[in-house]
Amino acid sequence: MGAIGKAVKALWSRPVPHSIAERARGIDRWLGAFLLLALALLVLGWLAPMMTVEQLFVFEQRVSVLSGMVSLIEHRQIGLFVILLLFSILFPVAKIYLSFRLLRDHDPAEPNFENYLRRVEALGKWSMLDVFIIALAVAAINISLIADVHLHWGIYALSGGVLLSMAAFARLMVVANRIRRGKYPAKKR
Repeated sequence: MGAIGKAVKALWSRPVPHSIAERARGIDRWLGAFLLLALALLVLGWLAPMMTVEQLFVFEQRVSVLSGMVSLIEHRQIGLFVILLLFSILFPVAKIYLSFRLLRDHDPAEPNFENYLRRVEALGKWSMLDVFIIALAVAAINISLIADVHLHWGIYALSGGVLLSMAAFARLMVVANRIRRGKYPAKKR
């Protein structure tokens, strides 16, 4: 069973005893749903048009992350394609997947939990890079005298997905630290 199969199975299974998901109270019970919503927003952001580039008031082209990546392949810009693939798709998906696993499959009291947390945190530092790259592209095109850029909802979906995953992971860290210190309220039985 591959990573996708395991992720789907994890969605339908009960959380591991003593995991954060099993101990969560209040709004923290929604952390898994927030991570899944962040993933959905990312996918929408990749597929939806992010901007329309208008050149010389005649030529118009709608650009999404995936159409931009296809264009990079067509123009043999393999280096840029790999950078966008890593930072716009693979790192954010890995961060959300690993955050979900931390939430449901690990007890914060286990000895390796801190190592898992640091790995996900390292991925998270790179996950906002895709929004930065897109902002640079918009700025570069706007500086051009022959092109105009109009933003579309795809850029907001992508940014929302990145920000929501960052917020969910930050809350996951807070809850994990409180559980490890014994400061998180126990569930009422």
